[in-house]
Amino acid sequence: MPEVTIAIPLYGDHRGRACLATVAGAWLAQDVPCEVVIATAGDLAGDLAAVLPGVRVIRADPGIRSAGVLRNIAAAAARSPLLCLTDADVLPLGRDYLRRCLDLAGDAALAQPWMYRLPGGVEALARTGTVLAEAVGMRVTATVGRSCYVRAAPGPALVPDTGERLEWEVLGVGALQVPTPMVWPPRAAYDPGLPKYMQRQAPFHWGQLLLPADRFAEIGGYCAAYAGWGCEDDDLLVKLVSRAPLIRLWHTGASLACLHLEHPRHYVAGPERPANEDRLRQRLAAGPAAMIEEDLRSGGRFRTP
Repeated sequence: MPEVTIAIPLYGDHRGRACLATVAGAWLAQDVPCEVVIATAGDLAGDLAAVLPGVRVIRADPGIRSAGVLRNIAAAAARSPLLCLTDADVLPLGRDYLRRCLDLAGDAALAQPWMYRLPGGVEALARTGTVLAEAVGMRVTATVGRSCYVRAAPGPALVPDTGERLEWEVLGVGALQVPTPMVWPPRAAYDPGLPKYMQRQAPFHWGQLLLPADRFAEIGGYCAAYAGWGCEDDDLLVKLVSRAPLIRLWHTGASLACLHLEHPRHYVAGPERPANEDRLRQRLAAGPAAMIEEDLRSGGRFRTP
């Protein structure tokens, strides 16, 4: 039986479709027994489960446009007591990533690992001749340091890209407030379609969360009211920290890191984002207990909008 279920959502034309096999393979290469459950709103090209034993694909309603709802669907199918909720374009660095996370966790949930960003994504790895099996075995060393944007070099190795700078500011509300290093990308036009306010990004994976499956169910999973991109992870963390301790990996487990296979993010500027922000403000005003009660009453992780 797997020790950890990796729950990955996928919908619309997200670029994660191009690197899904790469990401799933990286998780299955961990030295902790894992299963990967992909909940997709629509079909995938090819039979991923046949190529990668240990992967299960759940084809959900093609009309779903919510990463949180799809993670709920994947989590409901988990065969292990632990969930790692993540994305289709983020892979762990080092085959012992999950083992080290579990050693650190204790009774806490783990969130927000440091995230190196690779402009060009999986194609950038291929252009350098870096083999996936080697790439996922990489241990990021002090020579890379607390950079965020990286490029792949033969060897394999990750080396810092140039031109970025770290700036610290406080993000979050209430118990979520934390000093956060914000990064300017090494090349301002690396993604010409990215809205200007999104050119500044935090070098951690806001969405990734490792926690017991029963705790996820206890807080009602993701709120099903969010659509498109943004705010569903903020909502979930507010509920979680009201019930359990939370370790922010980028701060406490600084040597643990993931790699984001960068791609254009045209979807972040849609009309759904302001609606999500309004919904989050309303829910925060009600407080975490009311948020949890509402999500449990509506069916929690087992219900879609």
